Amino acid sequence: MMGQEIRCYTIGYGNRTSDEFVGMLHDNRISHLVDVRRFPQSWVEEFSKEKLEESLPGYGIAYFHCPGVGGLRESTYIEYMNTTEFKDSFSKLMEKITWVNQTGGGIVLMCAEKNPKNCHRYHLSLHLEKEGVKVIHLTESGQMSLGMYE
Repeated sequence: MMGQEIRCYTIGYGNRTSDEFVGMLHDNRISHLVDVRRFPQSWVEEFSKEKLEESLPGYGIAYFHCPGVGGLRESTYIEYMNTTEFKDSFSKLMEKITWVNQTGGGIVLMCAEKNPKNCHRYHLSLHLEKEGVKVIHLTESGQMSLGMYE
């Protein structure tokens, strides 16, 4: 996109309630959620893939699952990032992020871990930033942090 910033948010549901989580998405004008968990299940049923696919469209948020950029790998995540599987999935993710930005929407990458520095989103965010994406981490309601370099 010439002259226009490409932006992507990240969020971890952690111990948030479903209402708090959706409120944070609405506060940041999120229209698309990409689940970046390799295994999209949760002890908290509302955050399992099936429940999110069912509930988010009712809030005007499209749900997508992108397991190819997910964590919990046999090797380290950094090693995994050098694989063809990761590179192909990352390319598709970049296309989705770019498309959502071009259409005026907001996109968020979601995982379980609340703090991105304790999650594979840390490395994924650095990779996105190297590709020119402005990454904004939604931490607590009303708070956010920009990029991983801060």
